[in-house]
Amino acid sequence: MLYSNFSLKFILLFKIKSESKVKTNLRNRPLYFFYSILLLTMVFVFSGSTPPEEGMYPLSEISKLDLKKAGLKIDINEIYNPKGSGLIDALVNIGGCTGSFVSEEGLIITNHHCVFDYVSRASSVENNYLENGFLAENKSQEIPAQGSTCKITESYDDVSDIILQAANKAADVAERTKAIQKKSKELIEEAEKNDPAIKAEVSEMFIGKTYILFKYRIIKDVRLVYAPPKSIGEFGGEGDNWVWPRHTGDFSFVRAYVAPDGSSANYSKENVPFKPKKFLKVNPNGVEENDFVFILGYPGRTFRHQPSQFIQYQEKFLLPYTAELYTWIMNEFKKLGENDPKMELKLSSRIKSLANTQKNYLGKIKGLRRLSLVESKQNEESELKQLVLSNKNLTEKYSSVFEEISSVYNEIFELGRFQILYPQLLNNNMIMRIGNSLIDYVEEMAKPENDRKTQFTEKNLPAFENRVNQTFSDLFPEVEQLTLTKILSDAVKYPEMEIFPPFAKLPSEKGEIEKFVNNIISKTELKSINDFNRLKTKSIDELEKMNDPLLSFLFELRNEFKPFTKKNDERSGKLNILLAKYLEVKKEWQEKTFVPDANSTLRLTYGNVKGYSPVDATYYKPITTLAGVIEKSYMGGEYVIPSKLKELYDKKDFGRFKNKKLNDVPVAILYNTDTSGGNSGSPIMNAKGEIIGVNFDRAFDATINDFAWSEAYSRSIGVDIRYVLWVTQKIGGADYLLKEMGVALK
Repeated sequence: MLYSNFSLKFILLFKIKSESKVKTNLRNRPLYFFYSILLLTMVFVFSGSTPPEEGMYPLSEISKLDLKKAGLKIDINEIYNPKGSGLIDALVNIGGCTGSFVSEEGLIITNHHCVFDYVSRASSVENNYLENGFLAENKSQEIPAQGSTCKITESYDDVSDIILQAANKAADVAERTKAIQKKSKELIEEAEKNDPAIKAEVSEMFIGKTYILFKYRIIKDVRLVYAPPKSIGEFGGEGDNWVWPRHTGDFSFVRAYVAPDGSSANYSKENVPFKPKKFLKVNPNGVEENDFVFILGYPGRTFRHQPSQFIQYQEKFLLPYTAELYTWIMNEFKKLGENDPKMELKLSSRIKSLANTQKNYLGKIKGLRRLSLVESKQNEESELKQLVLSNKNLTEKYSSVFEEISSVYNEIFELGRFQILYPQLLNNNMIMRIGNSLIDYVEEMAKPENDRKTQFTEKNLPAFENRVNQTFSDLFPEVEQLTLTKILSDAVKYPEMEIFPPFAKLPSEKGEIEKFVNNIISKTELKSINDFNRLKTKSIDELEKMNDPLLSFLFELRNEFKPFTKKNDERSGKLNILLAKYLEVKKEWQEKTFVPDANSTLRLTYGNVKGYSPVDATYYKPITTLAGVIEKSYMGGEYVIPSKLKELYDKKDFGRFKNKKLNDVPVAILYNTDTSGGNSGSPIMNAKGEIIGVNFDRAFDATINDFAWSEAYSRSIGVDIRYVLWVTQKIGGADYLLKEMGVALK
């Protein structure tokens, strides 16, 4: 966001206001707040650096930033140049994470945890690449990262007028959401029709206000190049996840391939490395404390422009229920793998994904309570109302907005956990997901192609089929028995579920639910990909008449959910209009522009390498070292390290990657940029636009970033490029990768 008075940034630290940095009647505040703000302002003024701004800036906003003042030493056009190439052309979206090209031969660096699933799929008990690491000593030894694709942003166009014209023609608010979806699909199909390698997406930037059509170049052939052992790439496991100080070597290398003519193609031995428009220069000298840094990447969803009721729903329902569910599932998965190495390997990726979300949500719960964010948002809205009532024109236009938003959310609160549990049932249980996919497929394929959901158009069917295949490979009956029993037991436990007939008639005893679930899993005909392919040729009527226990249960769920779907569409349509007005009031009130919430589109954020004080009487330095890895290794368990790493440390064999000030190899760095999920794997760049690290996490206190941001506590964590290069050379023995990246071997 662009602030006329940056001292307002610090108000949140004292719980005066939320992250939106509202106008405040400071005369009524205790005097020590002024001294605190003044002191922090003076720190920045006399240190000669500019405090970072809140915001994950879209491409359209980058040119408006004064990054030179903040510390950037290259021209802004070198980052993003609409008429030529820039650093943004080195960025890729890979599996929901970010990666960046670091050589002209399509070499991509990203996080270890971003390729964890692909390494797991390539592993076996005999060749466990997760535990031992993987290195292709040359391009011929690189293996497919099964299921992985890369997206490269090609262009973007503002299509707001087109979308809103269609939305405003809707007969009622319930049809508004469908009208937006329909027009978005038309724009996507038009953008994709002339180039099969292009994937288009319409992204909502401001709710009900701004819509951007993005075009992405898709690369289908991605191969594993180097992944360090799990004991480095996941050092500290869940104990250190989201926690500073970190000592995790969370990085890996993959390579993008295309057909010989440069077109996108599935894996083939004939394919050649992709030649990117731009690749990042690797700076093996790293950074020092207080250095300016910036990040490019694809941050996921943030929710800073949502009303207080949205935050309240998160705090009361979504976050605690999901954290509890995932904790339970993880514990049961770990038990299943205790004496079964094959099962342990197969479940490792699912456990990691669940654990990452679970700890993130626990951090958010802590942050919401600590900041009293719901109360802060409510105070903000009270001031918004006062502004509206103080101006006749605003009163006529916006007087009912807040009450109408409350009315919609009252309905949502009445549904409670139902809005969460129902999707979990269809998404977090593989057998339910497969069955639901089958019904979706049969229903959609009976329609003309133009009327089908996007994933069922002819162009996208191969991707759908790949997902189904992958889901079957992750399917274990005993695992699905556990998760489905748990979720249905919850459906019986919570009173709000009684509004849904399929849940209301479930047996209340756990043993009876287990029998019900066992009947679904053991007696369904849908047990393999061959079964799926056989059944997908049937009609919907034929599927219903099969009386298959899985499909029958799914048909009942889907049919009974239709009234809820209609009501959800109506609520979404209302909120689309109301939240657009809500944002208009905020803009009027704040008298400044502000950045749209992140939505997995390419963004820039900037800041400095900087420590912080998360709790009373502590200060965390912003750089960790190999010495810390060794110290933690004595704890064993998730802190075990490869013997070679200990030998190298004892010999002080740091090569050219030793930091003279620290007399050690830096491992991880901390910085005050504004990041979120999806920034995993984002390149951390210095003032010259050179990569000096790879972002992989936020500090536990900064998981609240999705809802609020403050320079005082929002810290992101990345692996230092010096540790990346040291591990790659000394542990991996991959000198050729350093040479490919232009790093001299001294």
